Amino acid sequence: MNTTKRYLLQLKAQFEREGQAHKLLGLIWLSPQQRYEILKEIMLPVAGK
Repeated sequence: MNTTKRYLLQLKAQFEREGQAHKLLGLIWLSPQQRYEILKEIMLPVAGK
């Protein structure tokens, strides 16, 4: 699970460096924090198994 947390923190840092708005399917903008939280919700339960 530490590997997953480390990977998520690396992604979060990358998202924050991008500094540009990304639109999901051209309709919805997700902030770096929102993208990080979504990935964390998906990945951490799987990593715990």
